Amino acid sequence: MSILLDKRELKKAAKELTLAKLTDVIETLNAVLAERQKEVELISQLEQLAKSQGFTLEQLGYKLNHDGLMSDSAENTDKVEKRPTKPKFKTINKENQYFYIENGQLLLLRTHTMKKGLQERGIEVMPLAKVDKKYAKQIDKLIAEATSQAVENFNSKVDAWNEWAAANAEEILSKK
Repeated sequence: MSILLDKRELKKAAKELTLAKLTDVIETLNAVLAERQKEVELISQLEQLAKSQGFTLEQLGYKLNHDGLMSDSAENTDKVEKRPTKPKFKTINKENQYFYIENGQLLLLRTHTMKKGLQERGIEVMPLAKVDKKYAKQIDKLIAEATSQAVENFNSKVDAWNEWAAANAEEILSKK
């Protein structure tokens, strides 16, 4: 409703505008735009100065907003400074895994959050003991693929952890 009122008010104001008033409005808008541009430039200079002195903008009491004034480099430094989650390797135990058959192919249930969605679609999720014998050869292959993916994910998380840990005197982890 307020949008309609604003549009009506704008139409009334537009009818009342003369060429002289219109040029004044344009000049005012240009002045405001130039002022905002100077503010953006000043903020970027402030960010650069704070980074060169080793401070974050939060440490200086400046709260960053996410409306586009924050530069990508400020986001990246904030992400590096945050403590990553310490990775834990989870072994894949064949007997505890669940499987499902989709389009005639046996697949490994990757997360238990998938289970409910699959069941809603009418796909049966079953433990290892209930898998048909005709799919027995595929089970070891699926477990091997899942294990290699788990190792790869763990190793990538270890890289991120070790980078942070070296800078913050924490435990350095080894890859699998």
